[in-house]
Amino acid sequence: MPIDAPLHFGQLSTWRSIETFAADRLMEVNVPGSWDVTGLDEACILRALRCLTERHEALRTTFHTAGEVPFQRVHAQLEPRVHRFEAPDAEPGTVTTALRALHGRAFPVTDDPGWHVALLRVGGRPRRLLVSLSHMVVDVWAVRQLEAEFRVFATGGVPGGEPAAHPRDLAEAQSGDGWASRRRGARTYWNRVLDGGPGRNLPVPPARTDECRIQATLRSHRLAELTRQAATAHGVSPQSVLTAMTAAALATVLRRDRVVLSVMCANRFDPRWQSIVSTMNQLVPLVCATGPDTALGAYLKRVHLGALLAYRHGSYDVDMATELAEQRVGGVSFAHDCWFNYVTGPDAPPSGPPGTPPPAAFAWTPPPRHAGHPFYVRVNGDGDTSVEITLRADPDLLPAGAVVTALRTMVLGVRRAATSPDSTLGELSDVADLPSPAVAGAELDAGLFPPEVPAAPRVNRGPEASRRPRTLQLTPR
Repeated sequence: MPIDAPLHFGQLSTWRSIETFAADRLMEVNVPGSWDVTGLDEACILRALRCLTERHEALRTTFHTAGEVPFQRVHAQLEPRVHRFEAPDAEPGTVTTALRALHGRAFPVTDDPGWHVALLRVGGRPRRLLVSLSHMVVDVWAVRQLEAEFRVFATGGVPGGEPAAHPRDLAEAQSGDGWASRRRGARTYWNRVLDGGPGRNLPVPPARTDECRIQATLRSHRLAELTRQAATAHGVSPQSVLTAMTAAALATVLRRDRVVLSVMCANRFDPRWQSIVSTMNQLVPLVCATGPDTALGAYLKRVHLGALLAYRHGSYDVDMATELAEQRVGGVSFAHDCWFNYVTGPDAPPSGPPGTPPPAAFAWTPPPRHAGHPFYVRVNGDGDTSVEITLRADPDLLPAGAVVTALRTMVLGVRRAATSPDSTLGELSDVADLPSPAVAGAELDAGLFPPEVPAAPRVNRGPEASRRPRTLQLTPR
């Protein structure tokens, strides 16, 4: 018999986020993956998928509502949905096209397992297993866990360690007496955030017929070196350095002395829940005071301590937070409108002769989604040799020029934090926004930021919106 249970905090947070998506955007909450299965026969692949489904309740769970209350239904068994198809080859372009098609199929929000796979075969032999899972089922960490366990099962092994934790057990724990102090702590933290504000950083988006985003990506080996130097010099983490400089960049383009970043918390600090396959991520607000007279060194330390406190309260009841926000600001919900996410990846391979880092690369890249947060920064870094910063923005609120300014500010801030920590946020804003060729050229060499960036692609919305879009005016502070 199926077992019904409430959602845990991560599931509820994801559910509330999905509620904001239009029906034709639901595929954008899917998490894709491509697993190399060369050398494995189809029977081993199918057996491994069944073993994963048996091991992890999330893979045999459907979601439902009772009135307006969502809940999960765990089934005793569920047969994996596998589509098999032949391809001429397994080259990257072929795989990417097939994965994009699989990822583009939205899952029903209710009464559906929220995942399926496609087995790409070449000449009848398995080459790639393409997976697409709803964010209600997994987060990125969970997908990595599933792939690792899949390989163990596919070769006849059994994953080591304790039995996998179950989402319904986490939901029970979070509502119990043992979690009471954490619930009180989260409530206190949210009250403090709402007192300090702002409740939102960006204007309310204008009325329009369609959502749209622009996205730029900066890659730099030199930036990774300076991030590490700044972190070591100030006794903070590389993640905190880039968190702080994202807030500084946001403050620069918004002309604000105080901003709120919503940082992504993985919520896998407790050993009991580290192995859980579920959606654990939650956004937690981090208030950053960005007054122009603040020295960079002191600013880094303050943001670092603030981030540690935010992550401590990163697992919380999102409905509680919404209720508190509505009570404080006259019925207007708190807006997670500026999102920061730091993802640690494997060490990047060396590029170029030893001791000669390649130049920084800037490109306007296709956004994977055109909905959600109007300001989104994702940092992929190995903490040592490579940093990739992706900034996605709503062009009605942050035009292309503001995107370039924000990325330039982040890079310049890291450099100054490493080389001149007594300089201030105000000085950083002045140079980043209106860079003189002499200063910018000396501080932002080609290894950190390209001297020229390409023009942003034209935004094509189709029919005009019912109200003229408003872009942020970059006027002096």
